[in-house]
Parts: sequence; structure tokens; C-alpha cells
Amino acid sequence: MEKQDLAKQQLEKLDSILDEYESSLGISQFRDDLNDESAKKYLRLSRNQIEKLTPDECAEAALLLASLSFHLQRAYNREVARVSWSSQVLKSTVAGREQSYKGSWESQFNQAVEEDGYTRKVRSIQRYAQQRADRLTYLASSVKNMADVFINLQRAKVSKYV
Repeated sequence: MEKQDLAKQQLEKLDSILDEYESSLGISQFRDDLNDESAKKYLRLSRNQIEKLTPDECAEAALLLASLSFHLQRAYNREVARVSWSSQVLKSTVAGREQSYKGSWESQFNQAVEEDGYTRKVRSIQRYAQQRADRLTYLASSVKNMADVFINLQRAKVSKYV
């Protein structure tokens, strides 16, 4: 087995362990390919379209968006765990080797990472996970805020008829 494959295999093991942990908490299995068009439909509505929704449609929108928010938060947490794992692996694997290079500590560290296929792969995993985490930052709370908008609209519409 190549060193690069070992890094990917270790990451998959980490994901599996964390999936088992979430399952033990009663959380369903994580699916990376969640593609809920109905939730997306509510995110694309204009203000006029939102105002025309019935209370039941508002409740459905809130439920779907809250579910999407939960999924986005789990995806973000997953990427943050990958970044943490890769940072620790890099630090422990490179420890001591960086001193054989010249330059600042960061430069020495980067040179030590680049000398080995395993640490290069771990760094690649780290960069990819960080990019994904950066993209997901605040999305879960933004979608949850939209769910709250629909809940508040539903309440306003129901109280209007009571």
C-alpha cells in the first residue's frame, strides 16, 4: 500500500468512527449527497411568493429548511473534524524533521511535509477539508434563519385567522 493510500484509509477510518459515534447518539447516518429539491425550492422564492404561502406551506418550508440546516451543520462539523485530524497527524509525523531545513519555522515545517508522500496527501486532505469548511461556514445558520422566517410567517397567518 502506498503512503498516500494510507492517509486516505486513515481518514475513512476516522469518518467511520465518528459516524458510529453519531449513530450511538441516535442521529441517522450522514449522507454527503443530500439533494433535497423541495428545500431548495423554498430558498428560491421571492418575497411575494413567500407572502402567498398558506400556513401549512409555511410549516412545510420551515421543516424542510430546518432539516437542511441540520445537514449543513453536520457537513461543516465533518470537515472541521478532518482539518483537526490532519493538523494533528502533520504535527506528530513531521515533529523533529523540520529542524533539518532552513528558514522560518513555518517554512521548515512545510519543507518537511513536502518531502514525504504520506504527509503531502494528509496536507492535501487538510486543504480540501478546510476549503469545504470555509464554504459551509454560516450556511447552516443562514438556512435556519430562513426556516424561522417561515415559522414566524405561519404564526402571523394563523393568528390573523383566529
